[in-house]
Formats: sequence, C-alpha cells, structure tokens
Amino acid sequence: MPLLTMNNVHKRFGALNVLNGIEMSVEAGQVVAIVGPSGSGKSTLLRVINGLEPFEKGEITVDGISMASARGLREIRKQVGMVFQQFNLFSHLTVGGNVMLAQKLVLRRDRAEAERRGRELLAKVGLAEKWDAYPSQLSGGQQQRVAIARALAMDPRVMLFDEATSALDPELVGEVLGVMRSLAESGMTMLVVTHEMNFARDVADRVLFMDQGRILADGSPETVLVNPRDARIQQFMRRLTER
Repeated sequence: MPLLTMNNVHKRFGALNVLNGIEMSVEAGQVVAIVGPSGSGKSTLLRVINGLEPFEKGEITVDGISMASARGLREIRKQVGMVFQQFNLFSHLTVGGNVMLAQKLVLRRDRAEAERRGRELLAKVGLAEKWDAYPSQLSGGQQQRVAIARALAMDPRVMLFDEATSALDPELVGEVLGVMRSLAESGMTMLVVTHEMNFARDVADRVLFMDQGRILADGSPETVLVNPRDARIQQFMRRLTER
C-alpha cells in the first residue's frame, strides 16, 4: 500500500479551481519534487495533504488513514511534517525551546525526552551548538535548519517542503539543500515544492510537473525535466534556462 494517496482531489478558492482532480500516490521512502509555474497549485497541494486547507472533493490517505473524519485528520497531522518558505520560529523562545515545544504539547513528551530528541536533531542539521541561541541570532539558513529539526522532532512519516530555500540569500541555499539531501539519503519520504532544478534532478526519485491545478507529468527527473515531451514543460524549462 502506498504511504500517501490522493484520489480525485479538488480544491477551490471562490470561483478559482486551484486543484483539479489530483490523482497520485507516493511510496514510503520516495522523494518527489513538485515543479511548475507560480500559481499552478503546488503549495496548495502540500497544504491540503497537511490538513491546513480543506478540499471540496476527493480523498486523501496517509498510511491507510483517511482524512475524511476529524479523528483521521488529527492523526494525519501528527504523521506529516511541513517546512514553509518562512521559518515561523517563535522569536521569544530559544532554539531549544522551539524544537521542544510541539513535542511536549502534542506528543506529551516530558522535558528530558523532548530535549534529548531536540539535541539529537539539531546535531543532525549541524546546529548542536545553537541550543541556547535565539532566532534573531541566527542566519536565515540556520533558522530554516532549525525549522527542519522542529518538524522532524514530531517523528513524521512524510515531510513536506514548500520552497524551503526561496526566502534565503543565494549563499545560504546550499546549507539547507544539504540537510534535505541527507534526509533523502536516510530514506525519509519527502514531497518538495522547489525551483531548484539541480536538486530535483539529482535527489528526486520522481518529478511532478503542475500547471493550472493539474499534474501534467509524473515521471523520472530524466523524462520530466531533461527530455520533456509536453510542449508546456518544454516552454517552462526554456524560460528557466534563459534567466
């Protein structure tokens, strides 16, 4: 059974169809890059998977649990971690406090266990020495790595990344992509909305190309990005190379 399935999912904002009958499945351990023009529905796709946006029609399941019920939605939210464009760290809390908070509130871990797990994950993203620092004392890349550690602290089955590097200065992008590469190599199931085509080509098992709320292509990086057959994808890739 796939870890994640979406069957005929539709999402509207007023009169605008943002997702038009999305059909896809993701196996455990797969890394799926989601690419396409702005406004194509990529971020909304992640937000409905994480339960942050309701959808009007269709079904989403994670690890066999359907989002159709309130109980199912709560369980799925525990199993799906998300990292946003903005870091969304609590400025009044230290790095350690940020990484422990949801563990204690949602997972009901005691302080000692939450701290042990938090320190382990901060070391994993290369920030072990920043436990007592505040977000304002960190670079953008460091803040995003803390956000990744915070999401991982909830022990998710699936990680969603919504343009996790787009708010960073170019010289800081590499450190965040390095952490994401490491997660992919460790077997984490990941859906990554990105404009970093080198990352998509080198790390992703599959690439989804979205346009106007639909998945136009779903295949290997080679078939979708390097040798696309669809004229819309060819046009998109040409514009990227012309920048």
